[in-house]
Amino acid sequence: MSKWFRFLQRDQQLDVYFFAVPRLSLNIMGYWPGKSGDTLPWRSLIHFVILSIGVATELHAGLRFLHQQQITLALETLCPAGTSAVTLLKMFLMLHYRQDLSTMWYRLRSLIFDPNWQRLEQQDIRLSYSVMAARINFWPLSAGFFTCTTYNLKPILIAMVLCLQKRCEEFVWFTPFNMTMPNVLLSSPFFPLTYIFIAYTGYVTIFMFGGCDGFYFEFCAHLSALFEVLQAEIESIFTPYKDLLELSPVQLYTLEQKMRSVIIRHNAIIDLARFFRERYTVITLAHFVSAAMVIGFSMVNLLTLGNNGLGAMLYVAYTIAALSQLLVYCYGGTLVAESSTELCQAMFSCPWQLLKPKQRRLVHLLILRSQRPISMAVPFFSPSLATFAARTLLQILHTSGSIIALVKSFQ
Repeated sequence: MSKWFRFLQRDQQLDVYFFAVPRLSLNIMGYWPGKSGDTLPWRSLIHFVILSIGVATELHAGLRFLHQQQITLALETLCPAGTSAVTLLKMFLMLHYRQDLSTMWYRLRSLIFDPNWQRLEQQDIRLSYSVMAARINFWPLSAGFFTCTTYNLKPILIAMVLCLQKRCEEFVWFTPFNMTMPNVLLSSPFFPLTYIFIAYTGYVTIFMFGGCDGFYFEFCAHLSALFEVLQAEIESIFTPYKDLLELSPVQLYTLEQKMRSVIIRHNAIIDLARFFRERYTVITLAHFVSAAMVIGFSMVNLLTLGNNGLGAMLYVAYTIAALSQLLVYCYGGTLVAESSTELCQAMFSCPWQLLKPKQRRLVHLLILRSQRPISMAVPFFSPSLATFAARTLLQILHTSGSIIALVKSFQ
């Protein structure tokens, strides 16, 4: 167990932190991209079928409660159902883009572990971003795991409390999540197996969004690290010449070759970022839309629970988990955008005036290209901390208000 969580320690090598959380989560589910040509693990298809059954039965139960005008039960059912449905979409897209994700991951790894970038400051930059990404990714995964465990233990805890109060005859067993199941599966001797199956669907959701969303943030964090490594590379190139008034032809030629190498790497990082953004467009869009609705459902449920302490704790945990997921996407987009524009500032602060017009054109090209931030935007949404602070919270409040108005209209 300690081997799996070595990334939480401070004294590990870069390879331990590199995609630690998404690799752990996706390997458990069978969705880690792996090497090109690898066969698809059977457990990935099994988990896809399990979650498909869970989503279908949960949505059916939620719509049935709506038809019966049991709004509180409907919202309580549709809240996890929305998360599971989006997770099912993520599973499908992870399978669809499995080859592309594998190619991107190995390309990113080759850039991060480039043997030409072995100076101490470059190693520190890569290690610091890897440690930060591992710890931030572990937060929504652990929050989601706690939320799912709370859901799964809720019926057991209620039964224990009633037994301690000697009111066992008042308790009727129910499942962790509201799903439409045949009556034969909800009675003895099949109920324990049904309970375990329904509880496991929740953990499939948790590990899949922990892996898929963690893959996104980890990729963004390492793209940001590559931009900062490029800044350190540019500064190291010009450092030997900062006290000179003029450069010799040999020095100019050396600088020109090094600048060309920097520009080639810069273009490679930009192309990799754009390729990755295109593969994650649908996932990001679906996540933003569903998260606002899920948080809105949770807030409405909190307002209608009254003095139910266990239920309130459950939905507080659910809201924190959903906000953590949104924060991961927004923070990842901010890291890429800010680090990509800081490259032009690093270039401009170097003694580029020592160069001749031929070499200055390379500097101008690098500055012009790095002035425009690399955006991870998708249609209607731009993942950034500014978006998280402004638009996302406003959308949550707007969605919550709409749901409250809907509830009142049924009452």
